[in-house]
Amino acid sequence: MKINFLDVLLNEYNENIIPLHKVPALHKITVLIAFFMISAFHADAEEFWRIRYSVPTSGESEIKRGSSIASEKLNTSGHSGNMVFPNGIGFGYSTVHTDGSLREIEYKFKNHSLDLTYTIGNELSLTLGAGRLVYGRGEQSISGTSYVTESSSGEALFMNFGIPFFGGELFLGYRQNNIEYKNFQSRISGQPVILEDSIKLLSSQVNTGFGFLF
Repeated sequence: MKINFLDVLLNEYNENIIPLHKVPALHKITVLIAFFMISAFHADAEEFWRIRYSVPTSGESEIKRGSSIASEKLNTSGHSGNMVFPNGIGFGYSTVHTDGSLREIEYKFKNHSLDLTYTIGNELSLTLGAGRLVYGRGEQSISGTSYVTESSSGEALFMNFGIPFFGGELFLGYRQNNIEYKNFQSRISGQPVILEDSIKLLSSQVNTGFGFLF
């Protein structure tokens, strides 16, 4: 018996009767990624292998600490690499550094993620992807005392649009990271101190990059 996975998704959606405009943005993108990944089994193979590299050009961040939320354009840097196979499936690795000051607290975050992507189109292309945090480090400085943690978890969702350029391609993308850090620690007077509050970092970046097609 053949099962149409797209019909299963639609039936699941209809049973829950959730209006699409009320679904959070991250969930909407997740549904799109699932749809295109499922479509990959029926789509024609791509003509090209692709190797891509990109860097963030701008970013905004929202930090949630307990019930307190603060938003700011923190300093953002990093890079991302991705290899796309002829069938459109791709794998990559991303690093994002975020630092700055919010409400008299200095923050530094460093995150590394493994990415899974699906690309449609030959020359003009659209890529949808999801990332999983494999290493995250957070640091906050409060009244001159630094608290550090490597206890973190999170994910990322992103999309890229590519156009041909001198035998390769240029692309513009948008990435959103949702990461939580727990158990910030320091030593005061020789004694370990652990902060109770976790920190949730929701950051978004506009990325630009180039790729080689072969």
